[in-house]
Amino acid sequence: MKSSSRLLAWFFLVLWFAWIHALQERLSVNETFALATPDLGMVFFVGLLGVVRKNDLFLVAILAAICRKSFSVEPGLAILCGFLALAWLASLLREMVELSSPLWRAVLAGLGALGLSLWLEVVQFTRVGVSLPPLDVLIALAFTSGLAALAIGGFSIRLPGLTPLRAED
Repeated sequence: MKSSSRLLAWFFLVLWFAWIHALQERLSVNETFALATPDLGMVFFVGLLGVVRKNDLFLVAILAAICRKSFSVEPGLAILCGFLALAWLASLLREMVELSSPLWRAVLAGLGALGLSLWLEVVQFTRVGVSLPPLDVLIALAFTSGLAALAIGGFSIRLPGLTPLRAED
């Protein structure tokens, strides 16, 4: 029963990631959020980094990258590298700080959103040669993502179906 409930939880995790990334793409088209849409997928991902088992961190990163690529035109390998880098950083930080605390979650979500966006812009610059966006746009994205992590980041592991993924204390 336990393995089937974990398998079902992984299925629900994919669904939640897909819905959140779809919502993020929908919000970015809206005029209200167009300037600084929070990276809701990153907020959800960072919320999970503090509570899932350490062995599952990289699988969560792979699923997050696949779901983000489903709703994005950005290069899939670059998205995957960004999420895996943040999962690696979180695996190191878990030894030093409590990543499930709201402050660390907000800092990691803001830095993760900033780092991933900057990384994707650099990849786009090298592929096509378009100019890099101004830094204030990326800082606004990081700020709104950090605020979103403070406001809703703690609910990520409490979403229906995700309880079996919680780390055993």
